[in-house]
Amino acid sequence: MKKIASLLFLCFLVACSGENAYEPKEINPDIDVCVVCNMGIAAEQYATEAILKDGTVYTFDDIGCMMEWMNQQNDDDIAKLYVRDVTNGEWVELEQAVYVYNATYWTPMSYGVVSFANEQNAKAYMEKEGQGQLWTYEQLKQHRWGFEQ
Repeated sequence: MKKIASLLFLCFLVACSGENAYEPKEINPDIDVCVVCNMGIAAEQYATEAILKDGTVYTFDDIGCMMEWMNQQNDDDIAKLYVRDVTNGEWVELEQAVYVYNATYWTPMSYGVVSFANEQNAKAYMEKEGQGQLWTYEQLKQHRWGFEQ
C-alpha cells in the first residue's frame, strides 16, 4: 500500500511540475470544421489552430478565419496559435512563421495568405506562382481581414 501511495504522489508531482505543452492536434477532415465559417477542413495544409490556456482547441480552415477570430478574443486566454507550412504540412507557431500574400492565391476562404516554416519555402512558393509579397507576422497583424478585399 505504501508503494502505491508513493507512486501516486510521484505521478501527482510530475503532473503538477510541468507546463502544458499546448501542442496542435491532428486534423480529422471527416469531423473538424472551422469555428468561424463552419466549413469542413478539406485542405489540411491550410488549416490553423488556436489553443486556449484551458486546453480548448479551435480549428480554422484558413488563416484569415483565425485572424478574424483573434480580433474578437481576449489575448490572455490564448496559449498558442499554429499555422501550417503549406509545402509539407508542418505545424509552425503563428509568430514564427513566414507568410506570402497575393489576392489571387487560392486558399480555402480566398484570403490569399499562405504560411511557411521558413523564408526559403516562402520564396520558392512565390517563384513557382510568379507573384506574391513576403510578409512577417507584424505585417500579417496589420492586414485588413475580410472578404470585401
